[in-house]
Amino acid sequence: MPTEIVSLLDWIARFLQDNWQTSVSALSGTFLGAYLAFLFQRRYTDKKESEANLAAAKTAQFAIAVQLNAAKNIKKQVLDPKREDPDRHLMLPPFTVHAKYPCINFPSLTFMLKGDGAQLLNEVMLAGHQFNTLIGALEERNVRHEAMQRRVSEQGPEGGLDRATVIILKDMTDSVYGLGDDVVKELQSVFERFRVYTEKSFPGAKALSIEFKE
Repeated sequence: MPTEIVSLLDWIARFLQDNWQTSVSALSGTFLGAYLAFLFQRRYTDKKESEANLAAAKTAQFAIAVQLNAAKNIKKQVLDPKREDPDRHLMLPPFTVHAKYPCINFPSLTFMLKGDGAQLLNEVMLAGHQFNTLIGALEERNVRHEAMQRRVSEQGPEGGLDRATVIILKDMTDSVYGLGDDVVKELQSVFERFRVYTEKSFPGAKALSIEFKE
């Protein structure tokens, strides 16, 4: 080994031996500072992520509440008045849905896939699908009912109200009533369970709590 390198290594060894306390203190201080900075950054990141998840949960709960309120209004104002009418398939007037209901942003709720939130997330998705099916069924029945009204107006009851039309309208109307009852029940259930889940998952947070009157 060259003499220059041997001399350099010898000097480094003697320096560390003479100054080991200072060297260790400097290294410890540097490590502690870096570690504290890491902890601070991690805590800040976790806090921001938790805030974003809580906001997403409340936004989803609000969307469920809007859908539930709409379903209850449809049931109370449109379906219930004709529920016991044996001719409800003919007497239930068309109901056009003009409102645009908020959709749930499911990608923002992927944090629920951890733990016991996965099943609830699936049920929220199914309840939302049921609501959309109800709206679609109402709109499809509207088209059939309005077409029937035009034929009756033009051809009279005998020509415009054939057996096939009556059967189709009856099946569609019965389906709407069944969907209406199921949707209200399912949305009410997932709304309340979502509230409980949110307050359990985010200690100290207050989830939406809305009382829906019958």
